[in-house]
Amino acid sequence: MRKIIFLIIVVSLIFIQAISYAGVTVTASKTNIPRGQTNTVTLNYKLTNPDYPPPCYAKSNLGEFVVGNTIIGTVQKTITINVAGNSNFATAVEVLNIPVSVIERAIKIRENKIEFRRNFSDQSCFSTYSPSVSLIFYITTEAAAEFDIKRIELYFENRRAEITVPKNYKGLKAFADIKFTGSGLLRGYWEVDGRILSHVNQHITYGKTVTFQTPDIPALPTFETGTHIVRFVITNPSVEIPLPSAIYFVRSEEVKEFLKISLLSPQNNSEFDYASQKFIWENLDGTMIYLVQFFENRDSKPIFSAYTKETYYNLPDFIVKKIFQQGKTYYWRVIGFDEKNNSVGESDLWKFSFRTQSFIPGHIIIALSTTDFSKDFIEKLKGKYGLEIIEFFNLETLNTVIVLFRCDENILYKIEQIKSEEKVILAQPNFVFQTLSEPLRKFQYALDIMKIEKIHNFYKGKGVKVAVIDTGVDYEHRDLKERVVLSKNFVRAETYKKEIHGTAVAGVIGASINGFGIAGVAPEAEIYSFRACTQIGDTAKGLCESSNILKALDEAIKRNVRVINMSFGSLNYDRLLSSLIDKAVQRGIFIVVPLSIIGNSITFPASHPDVISVGGMDEKENPYPFKDIVNKAKVLAPAEKIITTFPDNRHNFISGTSLSSAYVSGLLALYIQKGDRKNLPSFKGDLCKWEEEILGISLRE
Repeated sequence: MRKIIFLIIVVSLIFIQAISYAGVTVTASKTNIPRGQTNTVTLNYKLTNPDYPPPCYAKSNLGEFVVGNTIIGTVQKTITINVAGNSNFATAVEVLNIPVSVIERAIKIRENKIEFRRNFSDQSCFSTYSPSVSLIFYITTEAAAEFDIKRIELYFENRRAEITVPKNYKGLKAFADIKFTGSGLLRGYWEVDGRILSHVNQHITYGKTVTFQTPDIPALPTFETGTHIVRFVITNPSVEIPLPSAIYFVRSEEVKEFLKISLLSPQNNSEFDYASQKFIWENLDGTMIYLVQFFENRDSKPIFSAYTKETYYNLPDFIVKKIFQQGKTYYWRVIGFDEKNNSVGESDLWKFSFRTQSFIPGHIIIALSTTDFSKDFIEKLKGKYGLEIIEFFNLETLNTVIVLFRCDENILYKIEQIKSEEKVILAQPNFVFQTLSEPLRKFQYALDIMKIEKIHNFYKGKGVKVAVIDTGVDYEHRDLKERVVLSKNFVRAETYKKEIHGTAVAGVIGASINGFGIAGVAPEAEIYSFRACTQIGDTAKGLCESSNILKALDEAIKRNVRVINMSFGSLNYDRLLSSLIDKAVQRGIFIVVPLSIIGNSITFPASHPDVISVGGMDEKENPYPFKDIVNKAKVLAPAEKIITTFPDNRHNFISGTSLSSAYVSGLLALYIQKGDRKNLPSFKGDLCKWEEEILGISLRE
């Protein structure tokens, strides 16, 4: 009897071990999705161990995007997993598009993750239940997203994906504009008619778009007539969008010998004023439209191009100021196209430069003693020399009156004439003095909003101590090495590390004006980097513990810093940290923190009544990321797509109110340098006006 019972137990155990339930699983090619654009993700479904023998299938007719218990979007697409033969598994692939509208809905309800799910309810593989699958996607900034190709556009020199050229045409180029997120190693190759032309192997850093062009050697072949297909094939990262093609047609007639467009003006190697300039060339018979191109180097891609039906092009002043630099050499050429969009001619490449402007054209300054100044004399000068008064003012130290005139003629000649006037002490041009300009300064829209360059004529935060309690700052970064006076680790059981978030915050506050990268708000401040947070993976995110923050904040107070930037927050109220903040504020230290709203609650320490809580604004000065920020934050500052310092002498774009906090910390360093401090005026929605009030400077035109 005992043997029988034992046998039954053994058999039962074996039977239980043999049971294997059916199910469907799903994996995604990526889980981080950048905001502000449609994201394409490849989903791989796998069905294992169906209840019924093959053939059978599992089917889902609907996909849902869900945040919490709210459906924010659907995908009306059927996914069927067919199990055939003797197999006990099957797979299916879905190319999922996550629309911008879905991402925006999630952000609107203050969530940074989206769940995508499917129910396989209509099936023949399952007997008693309906399996469901789901994935979580995390919303990130473009820079922090996984390295991913979003779009590829191929075109030729005519800016189109097709062109016709004569046989043996030399210099035909194809271009690939690649829009991407994140940073990484791009591998690929150019191919023509299925044959590899050349390989591409380049590390690209987030900047949204990069352009590649076919090489000079080997060039695109034009010795064989007919249609030819050009493709740019990317092998890394994996591409989930169709690869486009560009087509060029080689006609049988040979290249004509004299299809040359003659350039007329400005002459080769010309130097002219840093202003709008007219480029002129001779007409070429049979040409319907011209393409004028401008280059930084002979072999580089164009930095600016324009089409015109005329034989001239006026380069606008705003383009000159936006793209070109004073004292730098550039090149230009013209390409002609016929009515069928075939290239029929091309000019040589001519060189030009914009001279470094030493004075304002048309401005003349004269100096008169206060005893000799009279309106009658000024009127005499106006009539005699054809001048117009712009302004006049006293220089009490020199006991003189300065008059600024405008003149439409050659001012150097006019000045020599005016000097002969008996009462004129001095006559000269209105000279231009230029501050150091950072190579990436044109991308810093936030500094334009804040009128920082005007402020820097008065204050740069010289000697003001600013503590950055954050992840580790890269104190060897060329933009920061003269600013970081102390770097100290407060993370338990770790050594000091150079990390993304702290480095980005420090760059916004105080990157040096040194001709290398960017300019900080307070470029002469002293930065104390107190590492109290650890970086999460390779992202800009950091994790902080109360104990580490308390140690760092205590150290900052003991070192008598004047501003403390703490770009972090939590829904948890920390009484010890609050007490330390009280002590810091009592000693006149400004505590600056970003404000965030989770649910209906403001994060701490932004909720502390005595800190400067900062909300965000975008490039158009709209509240970022939510309108609620306006009523909750004490100050608003730029937060979206901020270019700043990254470790290892790099720069990159990043978004978030952490950067808003950093801008305000920099402004407060300037305010402290000003000296005669009163109560900080309240912010009334206009950042520029607030700056005027705290600094006592007129910033508006």
